[in-house]
Amino acid sequence: MKKNHSDYSNSDLKIDQYDRDSTLFSVNQNSSRSPQRRRRKRQRKMVLILLAVILLIVAGIIVLPPLLSSPQPSETTTPKTTQSSITRQTGSDSTTTVQTTTEQTTTAATTTRPTISAATRQTWLADTGAAVESLLGTYPGRYAVYYQNLATGDIYQFQDDQPFVAASSIKLGINTYLYTKIESGEIDPAEMLTFDNRAYPTGDYEGGTGTIQGMANGTQISVRDTSGYSIRISDNCGTNMVIRRLGGIDAINPYLSSISGVVDYRQSVSYTTYNGSAASGKHRTCARDLGLQAVYLYRLWQNNPAVYQPLIDDLCQTEFDFGIQKGIPADLKVAHKIGTNGLYATENDVGIVLSGDEPFVLCVMTESGSAEQAHQIQADIAKKFYDLYVRLSSNSGQ
Repeated sequence: MKKNHSDYSNSDLKIDQYDRDSTLFSVNQNSSRSPQRRRRKRQRKMVLILLAVILLIVAGIIVLPPLLSSPQPSETTTPKTTQSSITRQTGSDSTTTVQTTTEQTTTAATTTRPTISAATRQTWLADTGAAVESLLGTYPGRYAVYYQNLATGDIYQFQDDQPFVAASSIKLGINTYLYTKIESGEIDPAEMLTFDNRAYPTGDYEGGTGTIQGMANGTQISVRDTSGYSIRISDNCGTNMVIRRLGGIDAINPYLSSISGVVDYRQSVSYTTYNGSAASGKHRTCARDLGLQAVYLYRLWQNNPAVYQPLIDDLCQTEFDFGIQKGIPADLKVAHKIGTNGLYATENDVGIVLSGDEPFVLCVMTESGSAEQAHQIQADIAKKFYDLYVRLSSNSGQ
């Protein structure tokens, strides 16, 4: 029996692999459409591949940066610090410990210059003070010492509150007050002062040291030069002219007391002299008062050198070559003011020793029977404090 077309199509087609190969079914069923289908299949594959690439790119943008920026397993994300104790020998009897923090993740290192501990400084200062007292114990007389390190504020005091005749050492404080008026603009250093040859306090005349006393009545001298006479040659008349320009000694005294008023310069004070006799009177001061006046001048000079430099220069160039400066090397400047009064056996010196990074103020007041001996004592004491300065400076910043 003859088979029709439909029977042939349904019975003789081999489709045993249909479910495994769609191409076989497509070719046998509709060979005219297979190129379009293959093209669409390739397009779908291209789309899938493109989508996959896009997904990979997106994943790379999101995931890779954190991975790349993450530290290696052996590293940490925060600096690692360690504590170490460094013990530094600062003297034969003292040590100091410094705690340091080091960042191991950095290669740069900083070093701290060692400094002398406060305890060691105090020990060395006490040793110097003991040497000073031992020295003074070998001489008859009455003595007072005030020392202050201007860099650290360390202080040594020996009978520094005891009253002594001030003599010309008070001129440092008086002229400092004059320069504060120059700084404030109340007084012009070029202003002319007129010498009044009447006796002080009515006029300016006073015997003793100085050259103005020999000048004619009415001689005019500038404020700057008058102050220079007062300091450089300790001119008594020049000092009195300064005092008069400032309104009189009672107008100056509150200023002096505001700096240090342990002994009031204008109040009578009673005390026992070096030879055991009783004494009383005005115009007394003490080593602490004079020392702090020098400290105050130093601070003023540091704050405004343009104004106070002339006064410092005068103090460094006085004609008196005895006292503190004799115990200090000649290459160091000493801005000092001596005070001497033979009637009261008084020899004083107060000054600023301009020594490197650790300048200091020293005041030595003496009352004894020998000016020569007093001057040697002042020099010897200055030498001991200079030796302390050398010890401090040579052991600092190594």
